[in-house]
Amino acid sequence: MSSVERKLGFVENLFHIIHELGGMIDVNIVRLEGDIKPNVLQQALLLLQSRYPLLQVRIIAQEDEAYFSSENIQRIPLQVITKTKENKWLEIAQSELHQKFDKEFHPLCRITLLKSSFRDGVSEIIATFHHAISDGVSCLTFIDNLLIYYQKIVSQEEIDNRISLAFPKPIEESIDRILVNSHQTKELKNENLSDTSLSPQLIIETEAPLHERRTRIVTRIINSKTLINLSQQCQTQTTTIHGALWAAMLLGTKTISNFEYPLHFSCSSHLNLRKYSRPEIDSNNLGCFFSSVENIYTLTKNIDFWELARDCQQKIKIGENRTINNLINEPRLANFTKFTLEKILDQNYTGRTKTINISNRGQFNLAENYGQLKIKEIYFTVGQHILGPCLWLGAVTFHEQLCLTLAHVTPLISSQTMNNLADTVVNILEKVVLER
Repeated sequence: MSSVERKLGFVENLFHIIHELGGMIDVNIVRLEGDIKPNVLQQALLLLQSRYPLLQVRIIAQEDEAYFSSENIQRIPLQVITKTKENKWLEIAQSELHQKFDKEFHPLCRITLLKSSFRDGVSEIIATFHHAISDGVSCLTFIDNLLIYYQKIVSQEEIDNRISLAFPKPIEESIDRILVNSHQTKELKNENLSDTSLSPQLIIETEAPLHERRTRIVTRIINSKTLINLSQQCQTQTTTIHGALWAAMLLGTKTISNFEYPLHFSCSSHLNLRKYSRPEIDSNNLGCFFSSVENIYTLTKNIDFWELARDCQQKIKIGENRTINNLINEPRLANFTKFTLEKILDQNYTGRTKTINISNRGQFNLAENYGQLKIKEIYFTVGQHILGPCLWLGAVTFHEQLCLTLAHVTPLISSQTMNNLADTVVNILEKVVLER
């Protein structure tokens, strides 16, 4: 690669601006059974770094513009920590959310291995990314490939290290405008998706200045039996797991609020943009290829769970094209600057822009095991303390279990409140399965 690869795209630059203020750092946690050897993991990282161009760059400023540069880039750093307590990984992950990437010659990814002190214990790999080079699919593919390389090195299998992907274009340049137009729906012409007469309600317990705000996470698991039954129920009720997650989050949020019915919550749902690109961006490519669908949902006193799930899913589907049309509106994106963000933060003492965001990575086909290593759980989140929703949910399904990560910002919302919400969401999903 040449020294300077290209200028950041509009979406990439948006995440770069937020990162410069300390927010939206992308953290992924993989909990594994088996003895992980740090020297082998480092070898696997080197192979992975040579494959992906965005793992070989940093971000530099030239004439007030941001560029990817590969000049003198170093290897992906690997920190190894021997665990002294079982939940140490949670502390490290939350700390990672607040650690900006070095502006020197370090890449936009770093790895922490929390090694179990027991040979057959549970260890964690924490992969942290600058959000300008990552999305949900990228992170899961990175983890999968890292463990595949690890397994091949241990078993002394031949590895073809000549495979190197091309440097990706910015997503707004990859979107196929003809394809977007073909996805337009009749409902989009008739339905008002964002009623501006409504005043969305935010869930905030205590206001706090930026320097006092910290992103915290709690995790939960939907087990195999519940997930299989929930999936069957969703098919019967003509909705999806994603719709069910939205219904559970909305109803759960009501239980921690002091608002009376009807409630109006402003919400956003992540949208994978790879299928809207030409050529289509496959899962092997690492980059920032997503946006968000925004809607306002109204809760009435006796609303039915499945009715709400179907409504959420329908509004998300209809809102996809509006989201993509906004994305390809280049002047709108180009007008977002660091000054714009600082102005928003000056006027908003909490940094909260909406009530709920859900990032559902969906079903991911991971191997049952990688030699002697086996994935037990996967969690992920991004730093919300600068700017973000009041409540954030990350979901990923693999091996017939659903791993949930719920992020919140203290002291805006207490950890006790968030744990109560997490329990309520799980209870709601388990209850609707039992009521079939």
